[in-house]
Amino acid sequence: MILAVDSGTTRTRVWLLAQGRVTAGASAVVGARDLARSRNADWLLERVRAVADETLTAESLSWSEIEAVVAFGMITSEFGLIELPHLDAPVGVSDLAAAMHEPTGDIGLPSRLLLVPGVRNASKSIDQADFMRGEETEVAGLLALGEIAPPLLYVSIGSHPKFVWVDGTGRIAWSLTTLSGELIWALHRETIVADLIDPEAEPRDLDAVEEGARLAGAVGLSRALFAARILNRIGGASRESCSAFVHGAFAGADLEALEATVPAGAAAERIVLSGRGPLLAAYRHLLRRSDGDVHVVDQPLGAIGARALFDLRASMGLSEEASELHA
Repeated sequence: MILAVDSGTTRTRVWLLAQGRVTAGASAVVGARDLARSRNADWLLERVRAVADETLTAESLSWSEIEAVVAFGMITSEFGLIELPHLDAPVGVSDLAAAMHEPTGDIGLPSRLLLVPGVRNASKSIDQADFMRGEETEVAGLLALGEIAPPLLYVSIGSHPKFVWVDGTGRIAWSLTTLSGELIWALHRETIVADLIDPEAEPRDLDAVEEGARLAGAVGLSRALFAARILNRIGGASRESCSAFVHGAFAGADLEALEATVPAGAAAERIVLSGRGPLLAAYRHLLRRSDGDVHVVDQPLGAIGARALFDLRASMGLSEEASELHA
């Protein structure tokens, strides 16, 4: 069995995978944003170890029963444990498995540690440049499930929503990232419209979602966000409707960015959403108005992908020297 670790921008999650199944998990509010302030990689590793210990304790297991820890996400960034270079797209699952990095020496964990590198767009143009850390492992998990065949557009919704095009051969071809998740949270905590935003509740006023998307496209996102206050103070709109409006504005702006950036010939017949919360609901509603076939996957794709990459790497018989050559 293995432990899969997703150490992201704001949260670190650990899952236990045994006999091909995700059997347990734990999480902590700690991630790259904290490390960006402290610049202490040992501190991050201590937090990862604590969450891993919690996961094992819940299942009455010991570290001696763990084959390896497979980590992905921002833990391989400049704000993580070890910065790994991105692989240039297009990147297949076998490329990811071959490029996994195993640190040597004392790493502070009682098990092997394997790190999954991120993926970046080959373009250096600011319009087309992008990169990911973590979503590539989620794509590996989605493909391992075998339920939705590529080509497809994978949308991972979190602090930084990520749109990932997977081509017909199952390779990550390009991505687009926005800051919508973090911006919604910042608005909720620090701005004049804070009381009008619920970052947890799924929107029920879908007309407000559509109106937010429409106004963001017509007058820009910033004006649309202030319009939530106008709707409340002048129009008498409820907090729930205003929150739906704000999430619709963000979702609409993101989808406009996607439409402006998507490479020629990459129109997706199948769209897969992963995550949770009101932003996912807003994306889902707006995307279903189009002709796309929209699916929502509620499984820990990163954990499933970590296991798939670990097994593939083992079947390839790669040494650490080989992985360094691919990194």
